[in-house]
Amino acid sequence: MGWETVNTAVAAAQSEIATAAPDAATAAEGEAYVMRVLATCLNDAFLTHVLTEDGLTRALPTRGGPNPDYRMLHAGINPAGRYRLEGWLNGSERAGIGLYSFGAGGSAEISAYAACDRNTADGHFLLDIAADVTGPGTLQILPGARVLMIRILHRDPSAPPARLVLHGAPPVRDLTLAQGSTTAALAQVARSLTSSIRQFLEWSEVTSAAKNRFHPETPAMQQRVQGDPDTIYYLGSYNLAEGQWLEVTMPAGIPGYWSLHAYNHWCESLPGAGTGNHACITAPDGSIRIAIGPDGRGDAPNQIDTLGRRRGALICRIIDAREVPIPVTTLKGPII
Repeated sequence: MGWETVNTAVAAAQSEIATAAPDAATAAEGEAYVMRVLATCLNDAFLTHVLTEDGLTRALPTRGGPNPDYRMLHAGINPAGRYRLEGWLNGSERAGIGLYSFGAGGSAEISAYAACDRNTADGHFLLDIAADVTGPGTLQILPGARVLMIRILHRDPSAPPARLVLHGAPPVRDLTLAQGSTTAALAQVARSLTSSIRQFLEWSEVTSAAKNRFHPETPAMQQRVQGDPDTIYYLGSYNLAEGQWLEVTMPAGIPGYWSLHAYNHWCESLPGAGTGNHACITAPDGSIRIAIGPDGRGDAPNQIDTLGRRRGALICRIIDAREVPIPVTTLKGPII
């Protein structure tokens, strides 16, 4: 029964993707998207021992508009447990550490949160995690919290990334399946595939609604998908005719991290299709012009190549800034 359940879930996902696809090329890419999410779900069910080190499991970046600047780690949390997270930033810029509960439909909700950056002494930090801890250097396990999730901001390929160790987590000692049997593990795969595809179809719909522009997260998405609480998200899309490109002007004076990345329609990250405060060219007035598209893209000093795609999602992220205007967009090229 195990594989039959998975096959049914795959067929349903493929049907829902085909129905939601705006054109044939996007539908074809949706087929591969379903298979990549399926591969991740299989990894989660059967290869946790390979992806886990020092008590933390690496999350594969295949779902829901992942930030290519992040390395994601997670661990299940026992509400009655006592843990200590020890970290060394090394060449990474920041580690955002959150405890999450899960609501209806698998929506992640922040329960407690802390961040460590290069202001931390020597880049080394300790965080005690338990239900009865309070004060600096602690993360309290509130009722309902089930997962510890860590986002490591790492953009320097020449430097070693942060190392984190979760003390108190049970070690992964052998190949025993968390669900106890292959049939149960495959049922988990089917459920995870279905929930992932349906949740991120909503992302595709929301980003596509902002055609060649940005808008803030909708209240529904803020409620259902909560990442780092100190991050501003602007969501949008590019939808270009032949010869067109989209020019984005980022506001001047953003104080810290920001990034702008292009995705395909299904919110899959495109390799190398992004820029940010560490890599952009800034005009004398402090503004930043970025051209986005697959064709010749004018004289903007910053370019994001969408790798042949004329349609897809855009996600702009800004960390630790109170108020930042929505980036301005201008459609360039021939008027169709």
